[in-house]
Amino acid sequence: MKGGDRVRGKLLIIISFIALGGLVLFGGEKVFAQDTSTRYQSIIEKLVQRFGLKESDVQEVFDEAFEERRSQMETRFVTMLDQEVKDGKLTEDQKKAIISKRQELQAKHQANIETWKNMTRDERRQVFQSQKQDLESWAKQNGIDVKYLFGGFKGHIFMKMGMW
Repeated sequence: MKGGDRVRGKLLIIISFIALGGLVLFGGEKVFAQDTSTRYQSIIEKLVQRFGLKESDVQEVFDEAFEERRSQMETRFVTMLDQEVKDGKLTEDQKKAIISKRQELQAKHQANIETWKNMTRDERRQVFQSQKQDLESWAKQNGIDVKYLFGGFKGHIFMKMGMW
């Protein structure tokens, strides 16, 4: 294999990673977010086997892509809330309350991942319904329209963050 062919081969591998990672991360969001080591394990294993790569390197690429996506989503979310404050649809305090509640729910979700794995679909649905009602009550108490929590605000924000 010539030097140019070798570079093209490596470039093809990198492009494949990017394309596959984008497909998985952008098209395969799940309601029950898990860490990338378990969520994409079969894809990681296939990439390792097919291209003869180190599993830790592939895992690192997936982890980096996942964190980049999460950071981008967080930035977009805060930007949307900032615009709602500028437009007079939310107060600064309401914006802060939404962000704080979202962080609280994400932490709670992460702490309960193992519990979720062991629940049936119906059990999860019941818990979701209860959490949804609690969140609706919280929003009402804080004078926040539920559209900022369940959709109608440029998509389902909490669903996109793996919350619902």
